[in-house]
Amino acid sequence: MKRKKTKIIVIGLALLVILAGAGIFAYYQTQYFLVLNGDKNVELNLCQTFEDPGAAAKKGGKDVSSQIQIKSDLNLEKPGDYTITYTLGNLDIERHITVKNKMDPVLRLKGKDPLNVKLGEEFQEPGYTAEDQNGTNLKKRVKVDMPDLKKAGKTEITYTVSDDSGKSTTVTRQINVQPNTDYQTPGLPICMYHYVYDRNDPPDDLNHRFGNYIEAHDLEEELNWLKSEDYYFPTWQEVRDYVDGKLLLPDKSIVLCFDDGAKSFLKVGIPVLEKCQVPATCFMITSGDGAKKVKKYQSQYVTYQSHSDNMHRPGGNIGHGGIFTALPREEALEDLKASIEKCGNSDAFAYPYGDYTQECRNILEEAGFLCAVTTESGKARPGMDPLLLPRVRMSMGQSLQRFQNMVMPPGTSAE
Repeated sequence: MKRKKTKIIVIGLALLVILAGAGIFAYYQTQYFLVLNGDKNVELNLCQTFEDPGAAAKKGGKDVSSQIQIKSDLNLEKPGDYTITYTLGNLDIERHITVKNKMDPVLRLKGKDPLNVKLGEEFQEPGYTAEDQNGTNLKKRVKVDMPDLKKAGKTEITYTVSDDSGKSTTVTRQINVQPNTDYQTPGLPICMYHYVYDRNDPPDDLNHRFGNYIEAHDLEEELNWLKSEDYYFPTWQEVRDYVDGKLLLPDKSIVLCFDDGAKSFLKVGIPVLEKCQVPATCFMITSGDGAKKVKKYQSQYVTYQSHSDNMHRPGGNIGHGGIFTALPREEALEDLKASIEKCGNSDAFAYPYGDYTQECRNILEEAGFLCAVTTESGKARPGMDPLLLPRVRMSMGQSLQRFQNMVMPPGTSAE
């Protein structure tokens, strides 16, 4: 009997141990563990170069340090006491930092802070001084991390200097890059294509489309040349920022557009874009089967934008007689809203037949378009109305040399 009781007790204790172990294991699998890397209390000189060692965290034996959220009020350019807080789940841990009022080595900036700079104008460095505590000039040791200043807005220049003992000081100069439309630029060609065909299977209307076709192999040759020349293909948001004077584009930038959304482009042109890996915009007429085309011919190299829903038809008495110029405001807005919904974008619009009035332009602005293109000839430039941008027309039979001459920046030549 005693042996039986002893056996029961042993089994019971074993079960308790197992349950306790399981509980501990479950606890460690579900709980976070958070520890600081480096010292909890840190003293720094004014503007001393500091790299936060961060914190480490585990859950269930796995490293989850990347999930730590960090909150800090640290300002190395102002003496005082600061805290960096690391949080994970319901745990948090703090690092306390004291910034002293002494700079070692000493690095001082000349000029105004913040400094105003116009976009596109050459930056003039106001200067700086640097020395160690013995008065040794360290100016030649200063390393300057200069941003590209190609976009309007706030940015900063970082200056760093180290002395012989390895102590390092970092200061920043705040820069306000101001919008500017007066700088020199070669202009941005926004190319207007329409239909694409294969010479081995020419369409019946090839000679009746006023030169709006381009042969697929010719198109491929043009695209391959653009790639070989490292042309940049900006988004419509970048086009808008460019003409608003808020963004510098590379001189070799270009936008490719195919109007109407004809099946000749969808079936023949898109494969060429995909083969060459070059992005383009298709200005789609969305009435009829336009919405079906947008869904069927999706491609990572094609963005569908509005060529109106049902305004690509006669009915006006301006220009080529497009009806947009004659429609009541509300009716035109409804058409634009329908086309935006079907295309899935409101970045850009192409005026049907190229016809527009100031009222048409204002309706586009109300509809929320970033940009709009006409059929007027020329390159887009800073300061132009983003809703009345000119284009460079592409025509059937144009040679590669002619294409190059139309799109290249002035003063350059094709290799």
